[in-house]
Amino acid sequence: MNLLDYRPGHTAVHRCPLWAKYAVLLALSAVLVFWRQPLVVGVTVAVVFALYLTASLPREFFAPWRRGWPLLLFAGIARFISGIWGPTPAPPLEALGPALVVVAAVFGALAAARLLVITTPGTELLDGLERFFGVLRPVGVNPEAAALAVNVMIRSIPWVGGAVRRNADALASRGLRRGPVRLMGPVLVATVGHARATGEALAARGLPGDHGETRESRPS
Repeated sequence: MNLLDYRPGHTAVHRCPLWAKYAVLLALSAVLVFWRQPLVVGVTVAVVFALYLTASLPREFFAPWRRGWPLLLFAGIARFISGIWGPTPAPPLEALGPALVVVAAVFGALAAARLLVITTPGTELLDGLERFFGVLRPVGVNPEAAALAVNVMIRSIPWVGGAVRRNADALASRGLRRGPVRLMGPVLVATVGHARATGEALAARGLPGDHGETRESRPS
């Protein structure tokens, strides 16, 4: 089952209006991004877990960790390195705390975003995004194309995580260390290839083209 597949249900979270889900997601993400204190991050992640319990999906809370641990590990290592060799260098033990907070914050944001996706039907998500981007139509934004692009971006996250794991396993099978530097090249190439294949598939299905052209407006 895909990491972002819709999980049907009749809980309060499932029945919550889409605009309210986005508002809660925005609030939680803002807290996790702008307030990196351990207590604040811990409480916010606990709130996200409580929402999973409300949605009767407690096991799904840990899916971003099981499937996206390479991304979380990379974020933690990057923050740890910046803490040691940044503008204000800190001892390794002091740099470890902020790195763990970053990992928890990224995990909480991913879990919150995922809860919105798995408790909302895909058609409803796309309709909501189209309504949002419709406000920007006067400045040249194609709502259908923008909504589809966001949807594809969200659903590409699990694929990238899988690419990291596959390349890490390939390196390990050859007896090589699975460091970020060795993984960066192959994962980047694979991601670009996936993006091109996705773009071609969407174009074949009638992805809205330039100048607001849609499938319905094209000649048959």
